[in-house]
Amino acid sequence: MFFVLSKIFGLLAAPSHWLGLLVLATPLCLLLRRPNAAAITSSLAVLVLLLAGTSLLNGPMIRALENRYPRPAPPAHVDGVLVLGSGFDVNILRRRHVPQANEGVNRLVAAMAAARHYPRARVVFTGGSAVLIGPENAESVTARYVFSELGLEPGRLMLEPRARNTYENILFAKELVKPKPGQVWLLVTGAIDMPRAMAVARKLEWPMIAWPSDFITPPGGGGFDLFDVSRNLYKTDYAAHEWIGLLAYRLSGKAM
Repeated sequence: MFFVLSKIFGLLAAPSHWLGLLVLATPLCLLLRRPNAAAITSSLAVLVLLLAGTSLLNGPMIRALENRYPRPAPPAHVDGVLVLGSGFDVNILRRRHVPQANEGVNRLVAAMAAARHYPRARVVFTGGSAVLIGPENAESVTARYVFSELGLEPGRLMLEPRARNTYENILFAKELVKPKPGQVWLLVTGAIDMPRAMAVARKLEWPMIAWPSDFITPPGGGGFDLFDVSRNLYKTDYAAHEWIGLLAYRLSGKAM
């Protein structure tokens, strides 16, 4: 139930979706001869556009998350590398025989670099299908393909194909690898996702070293195109998703 509710709420909470609804509502109000309502919806649409379509809001929101876990100095020893999935579309791989590209590929690259630096470490990828409606295809299929292309030895790779969200990523991976006390594990995901992932790891009592694979913002400010509306809408949606997700996980007892 938590998974279904989170997907539905995620759709409703995205600022870009609100912008689209407000834009559609304005001419509808005019057709229904409600000029006052049309004025309100159009004004709200402009406000949402200014806040979500520029970097005025998403810059600070993203930076506040990403600054929590900078990449640390490499530890002397690592037993395992846990890589969280990021929504790879397996259908593209199966139909085009080349994987779909999204920001999540940075996680695989970072994990591969760590695997080369620590040749005895296991690499665990966790990611199933996070679709609410449609065919379910575990994104671990894409991960296996990419790691193979990058040259990771098959015997070092473990795949967890059931997880649909961050909580299940870490829960199912822990059940799979059964980490022993004292082992050193790197947690690889995007810096913006790291606070929620580390909060889940603490809740599940799996000590990990945060190993962010990529950042969206520089640490001190800047780095955004103020008027790149489409890109800024995407970033604002992403930031809202992470902040709301972090709050929802803590309120539901899935993170601490």
